[in-house]
Amino acid sequence: MQRSPLTIRGDFGILMPMKRYDPASIEPKWQQQWANDHRYDVVEDSAKNKYYISCMFPYPSGAGMHTGHAFEHAIVDSVARFHRQQGYNVLNPMGWDAFGLPAENYAIKTGKPPAETTRYNIASFKNQLVRMGASLDWSREINTSDPSYYKWTQWIFAEFFKRGLAYQKESMQWWCPVDKTVLANEQVIDGKCWRCENEVVKKSMKQWFFKITDYAEALLEELPALNWPDKIKTAQENWIGKSQGAEITFSVEKTKAQLTVFSTRPDTVFGATFLVLAPEHPLALELTNADTYEVVKSYIDASLKRSEIERMSEGKEKTGVPTGSYAINPANGERIPIWVADYVLWGYGTGAIMAVPAHDTRDYEFASKFDLPIVQVIAESLYDQENPPQKGKQDTDRNVVMCIIEHPTNGEYLTLKWNKLPWHGFVMGGVEDSETAEEAARREIAEETGYTDMTFIEAMPAKINSKFYAAHKDVNRNILTTVVRFRLNSLDSVELQREAHEDFEPMWVKKDVLPTLKPISELQHILRWLEGEKNLFANEGVLVHSGIFDGMTSYEAREQVVAWLEQQGIGRAKITYKMRDWLVSRQRYWGAPIPIIHCEKDGAVAVPADELPVLLPPVEDHAPKGDGKSVLARETDWVNTTCPACGGPAQRETDTMDGYACSSWYLFRYTDPLNEHAPWSKEKADFWAPLDMYVGGDHAVAHLLYVRFWTHVFRDMGLVEFDEPVKQLVYHGLIGAEDGRKMSKSLGNVVDPLDVIDQGYGADALRVFCLFLGPINENSSWSSRGIAGIYRFLNRTWTLTQEYLESDHEGTSAQATAVRSLTHRTIRKVTDDYRRLSFNTAIAALMEYVNELYKYKLDGFAGPEWAEAVDALARLIAPMAPHLGAELWQQLGNESSLEESGWPAWNDEYLVSDTMTIVVQVNGKVRAKLTVGVDKDEAEITALALADHAVAGYLSGEPKKIIYIKHKLLSIVV
Repeated sequence: MQRSPLTIRGDFGILMPMKRYDPASIEPKWQQQWANDHRYDVVEDSAKNKYYISCMFPYPSGAGMHTGHAFEHAIVDSVARFHRQQGYNVLNPMGWDAFGLPAENYAIKTGKPPAETTRYNIASFKNQLVRMGASLDWSREINTSDPSYYKWTQWIFAEFFKRGLAYQKESMQWWCPVDKTVLANEQVIDGKCWRCENEVVKKSMKQWFFKITDYAEALLEELPALNWPDKIKTAQENWIGKSQGAEITFSVEKTKAQLTVFSTRPDTVFGATFLVLAPEHPLALELTNADTYEVVKSYIDASLKRSEIERMSEGKEKTGVPTGSYAINPANGERIPIWVADYVLWGYGTGAIMAVPAHDTRDYEFASKFDLPIVQVIAESLYDQENPPQKGKQDTDRNVVMCIIEHPTNGEYLTLKWNKLPWHGFVMGGVEDSETAEEAARREIAEETGYTDMTFIEAMPAKINSKFYAAHKDVNRNILTTVVRFRLNSLDSVELQREAHEDFEPMWVKKDVLPTLKPISELQHILRWLEGEKNLFANEGVLVHSGIFDGMTSYEAREQVVAWLEQQGIGRAKITYKMRDWLVSRQRYWGAPIPIIHCEKDGAVAVPADELPVLLPPVEDHAPKGDGKSVLARETDWVNTTCPACGGPAQRETDTMDGYACSSWYLFRYTDPLNEHAPWSKEKADFWAPLDMYVGGDHAVAHLLYVRFWTHVFRDMGLVEFDEPVKQLVYHGLIGAEDGRKMSKSLGNVVDPLDVIDQGYGADALRVFCLFLGPINENSSWSSRGIAGIYRFLNRTWTLTQEYLESDHEGTSAQATAVRSLTHRTIRKVTDDYRRLSFNTAIAALMEYVNELYKYKLDGFAGPEWAEAVDALARLIAPMAPHLGAELWQQLGNESSLEESGWPAWNDEYLVSDTMTIVVQVNGKVRAKLTVGVDKDEAEITALALADHAVAGYLSGEPKKIIYIKHKLLSIVV
């Protein structure tokens, strides 16, 4: 019995012709059907495993979605549909990040209210998502600019304020002269506004902050366990920037002022030779004198115009000016100058540093440029592997010099070659208590070589500590080496009087021989120094020139130095974080009003919960005036109110909240979006959240860090039971334009998803193509040729199913076993790929599956193996191409929805095929591929190959030679 696939029942039971793959008729049909029966609306159902997935909700701009947005939604929707087919209760909601500068700037330009343009943009975005076939629960749709939503943003702000987590203070902030608002540090990129890309400046303003630093340690501690991309976790770790160290107090000479610095290396305090203040430091001008005031002020003004990134960039030439004041190093009583320099940041530590140029690259560069003292207090500790200290031998400590002696004319170096020991090195010897390093070096050179007429060139800046066994003395040595460099003026020498153990001969060697000298543990450092490296040492070592701490390892000394500073009352252990508190206030109109009332008597008072929301008043002029005040400040009827505490006259806060505030909690609102009595019910939040998967390609730090911070506070408030909001973060790459550049409206290279759909390719082809471009975490480029290829693949899938439906299914196919094995291998492969989010390889596997099925169909579609094959094809492709999958599923005679059909399962017994593919070559070129039983021998396979019509056409008489490679290849030579 044969049934025709060319007519199927439409929405109204009418028989409709379906002779070809036509996305324009298939896709609207299913989109309407899904909307009519609210297919993807979900409720809390404990009988099923829940799966909560969401993208980072979009800002609904007037430009609408481009293919980059389509890529993100294709990922989310495919994962959501895959889990539904596996029986999960899937929450896949949608909302709109509707507040922000673009809508407000558009209102200023056109005179249209932001609320009106936002509604229009949302409708446009929603239409695009519907036409893409996104399986969203539209009953949970939220809009951050809706008062029913921002009421609860305001309620959360008020709760933060009551807990001391929201506060107002005067501070220097980034100001965008174009957008006329302050910006958070992460919104300044290379000294420019992240929105308009114009230069920003620093401005002192009274601003509102969220105290995210109170949760810095918790946010840092929980990072390693998160199932997030390493690059995101690293970015957050670096942004938080935990540092352990000490605060040390320096008194300022001839004043009562004191400067407190933070240092992660308090063990280097004896090497602090100057102090540096950030330009923003309040004492920077106060410590000047009549000669330095104008210079320092001009320098500060210029520094404040540069971004922190510019000020801290690698390779930037160090700049700074002296204040004219001096501080006293509390460790050694030394008088040290105080400078102002922009490489020190006000927001990190105390805004002042003790500069230890011998052990910090930036300090070294600064000291070198301005000729400031460099004092080494940490020596590198080396352990001689070839001559290690020996147990039972006497341990001796010694200060030594090692002498690099250059020939007066030919550039060679003077060395000592020992006769009875495997030693070949430089002149070296001990430094007596009364000697300088140079004096000791001259004495040793004269005693061991006889040379006395020489010029001192320099000493290596860093002394080196090393430990070894000195065989010629039969003792263990712990030495501190100063390397000094001389050039002989002449080769005249004095008579030598060596000691008995000094059995060596002077030897001149070329520079290229120096790396072969031994045993010299310091050799690599010396060679780099001779090549011009500064030989700065910034690691752990042994303390020198550090008073009572000399000889201690820096690691051991750290705690003891801090304890000593605490005993002296001039220091304390301290942990600091690079992260600053979150600047949340904005001087713009289109944002959630900050729910604070300012009263002369009671100060800042939170608006009571029963008076929320504080609604945005309608205004005629949305343009800020550049005076640092919000548009709302001009609405006097709105501003003037009464104090909730005393009932007296008061004024509303006129700043609005940063848009990140509204986006820091929407993942919880999705769980209970219609709640009028609370931001959400705890029961519903605990049922759905934490989020199982969060998908985005932006906001590596800001949004992701803020939503983590708010979740920690919500836990402390008892609103949720967990610390972290997102179990798995998927951070995707970007799709660029076909010309390789970034998609941009100004460049005219944006690809509109609806254009692709309306060109006849359809939404399924768009979705599948976006997922086929490569691994989802990598960037890729749009390709018009590529999407045409995907359309052909979907069309082949359609046609294959139509041909199956038209065929006679009775009997048994000769390829039944091969079809069954292929189907089960494909199910396993594609299932694994979906789980790994490897959509491109899943699509490749399905393409191969369809290609192989086309070969097997030559023997007919009979048997249950073919029914299973086309059934699996429809279900496997459905998450990525849902309209095609649903249509094929219905055509195959299924009355239930595809989402309720379950996911196809594979049987391991069927993964081993009873057939094999033999490649047949004629004179080295492939002419056929034979599918034969695994039990066929060489003679049978040869006979089948010679009889194959594709091979026979290339034969003329008997072949000269036939070569068979078992189970793989038959090569015929004619």
